[in-house]
Amino acid sequence: MTITLITTVPGLHLQSPSLSIITSPTTLSNLAEICNCSLVSRFWLYAARDHLWRYVRLGGGRRGNNFVELLQYYRHESTLPSFVPHVKHLFIRESRGSLSWDPKWLNAGLPTLADSFNNLHSLEAERITWEYLSSKSRDAFMKGFKGVRKLALRVCEFRTTQDMIRVIGEFENVEALALDGVRCEWDDMPADSEVFVSRTENRAIPKPPRKLRELAMRGAHTRHVLKWIWAAMKHDEGRVTVQVLRLGALGVKSAPAVGNFLKMLGASLKELHLGFDAAFIGDGDEIVSHIDLSHNNVLKEMHVYGLIIPSLPPPDASDLDPPPSTPQLMPLTTLLDGVRAPLRALSFALHPADLHALSSMDFEGLAHVLDGRSWTTLEDVQVVVANEDDGRMGRIVNQRLDRLFERGVLRVDVGFDDREVVTI
Repeated sequence: MTITLITTVPGLHLQSPSLSIITSPTTLSNLAEICNCSLVSRFWLYAARDHLWRYVRLGGGRRGNNFVELLQYYRHESTLPSFVPHVKHLFIRESRGSLSWDPKWLNAGLPTLADSFNNLHSLEAERITWEYLSSKSRDAFMKGFKGVRKLALRVCEFRTTQDMIRVIGEFENVEALALDGVRCEWDDMPADSEVFVSRTENRAIPKPPRKLRELAMRGAHTRHVLKWIWAAMKHDEGRVTVQVLRLGALGVKSAPAVGNFLKMLGASLKELHLGFDAAFIGDGDEIVSHIDLSHNNVLKEMHVYGLIIPSLPPPDASDLDPPPSTPQLMPLTTLLDGVRAPLRALSFALHPADLHALSSMDFEGLAHVLDGRSWTTLEDVQVVVANEDDGRMGRIVNQRLDRLFERGVLRVDVGFDDREVVTI
């Protein structure tokens, strides 16, 4: 008698070798179940291994050190653990240490990690101070992980802007790049764009990754990186074709570079994410004046983040005939009025201080823009009201954007905005 064992786990279906195996990406919520499945037999272990080891996250402390020691043990035996080929996504975080010059676990472990995981799809590095890495660790980072297709640097520090750009330029196969909170002590980017030439010259600045299709930045010398990519596109037309652009903490200083970059991208841009902060309250008009979206005429999705609506000052009781107050967030209306592309999806997050602040938003101008001919292709409009209330805020949005509500494309979410402007 033959017994066939079958198990059903969310995201994973396993059965005996005589039948087909169907797998799909799983989530951490059923990691324990998958571990249990891997203990049933050698076949099930092999089938589950891809899900168990696809994502590896390492930080300072016992886990990171033990993991590196395990790899070093196998390297000493001229082999690698059987799970290594299944690791596709690696997250590494440097330890803080009591003093900046204290020994860091990642500096010691980088050569081993880079030498072991040469089949990675994505790499995410956090808290790395480039100047504190040894030359051996720097070389290992740039050469060992050279083939990754997704690279994210978060809260990392470089001595100069050119140091940061030279590191990024080494990852020639990167298709998606995220720079979040990257800091440079000073800017040494030359004013002359002619320096963006071949890397055969020792002092030349490397060109951006040729395959770059998705770019995400926040607080990371945005204008300098955009200038670098823009200059390369200008000198070598068609080298870089960014299709997804994500920019967070967009301010007055970076707005001109963002406007030029968007114009240069033109019809190649398919998806745009723009994040603002409190500075948009006072500088919104100036920021938006540099951004003309009419050049991006095949844009399919646009998402806006961090639109803060402050409380209005109380009315003057002595003024018997007060003038009408100016609607808030008019720069958003101006920004959207420049869209000429057949957008399918639009979303924006509102952060009103209170119910009165939300009511003061320029809903009339926004509704007029979104009712235009160029917006007839909209299939989904998501408005996130990032505030807690009794439902009145959601009703206000539905009432003030009633034409979208009647078309069945408006979706209002009240609460925490779980969208991420900088992600790959």
